[in-house]
Amino acid sequence: MGKQEAALPAGLRRTGMRSPSLREAVSLNPRSRIVECESSDGEVLIAVMPEELDHVIMALESA
Repeated sequence: MGKQEAALPAGLRRTGMRSPSLREAVSLNPRSRIVECESSDGEVLIAVMPEELDHVIMALESA
């Protein structure tokens, strides 16, 4: 498997960040962080590993 790129909705803005819930941690790495965002399409949750968090936040802020 290689890296996959995802197309994010227009107008995406970060509204928060949190650890995954117990239910989410079952299917995600429990070390990940959930970046909470809003867009014109509604809520978008992005699971990010801690070592990639700064990169993702900078990408969201420059989008």
